[in-house]
Amino acid sequence: MGDNYERLFAQSRAHFLTFDQQPMLDWYGLDHDERNIYFRLLGREAALDRATGEITCAGKRAGFNEACAVYDILSRAERRPVLAGRWVGIVELGGNIASNHVDTLGADLSTVEGHIEEKKALCRSWGGIEQKQGDLSFIVPFTEFFPIWIQVWEGEEELNIPARFNCIWDANTLDFMFYETTWYARGFLLDSLRGTKSR
Repeated sequence: MGDNYERLFAQSRAHFLTFDQQPMLDWYGLDHDERNIYFRLLGREAALDRATGEITCAGKRAGFNEACAVYDILSRAERRPVLAGRWVGIVELGGNIASNHVDTLGADLSTVEGHIEEKKALCRSWGGIEQKQGDLSFIVPFTEFFPIWIQVWEGEEELNIPARFNCIWDANTLDFMFYETTWYARGFLLDSLRGTKSR
């Protein structure tokens, strides 16, 4: 991870630690003890150190994308966010920079194309619920209290149509995280699907 990301990572951890942790425990119903807050990240056991803010998942230190998204979601607990149960595209969330980010939806899916059944099994292992749209389509638990719908369409080489990865969001997503944070969550999901390390 580059120095700028390490600096931002450290700042995000420090900022998270300024919040009262009790509303997080109460609103999300999280298991905890004096040392850690426990939750699940893509179906895997994760722990957040209450003193340092460091997150571990499946025995490994969480990366920048997933950790910063978790910090944002948990720190919103004082607002008592509630899922709408209605799915919308990223632009429909109404973020201030949505139009500038539309062209970043392309992604390298070379480790996903041709391995759709394998990746479906991976999504199921996360606790994902299969949907109908796309070659791969699952609502997956980013955390146990915040789902994200992911979709993959394989490319059509003869038509020069590239493969595509997409996330669909609960309409109340911006009650759970800042618009910019959706790109951290998306990056983590994409890396997890591809089997590459999150930055």
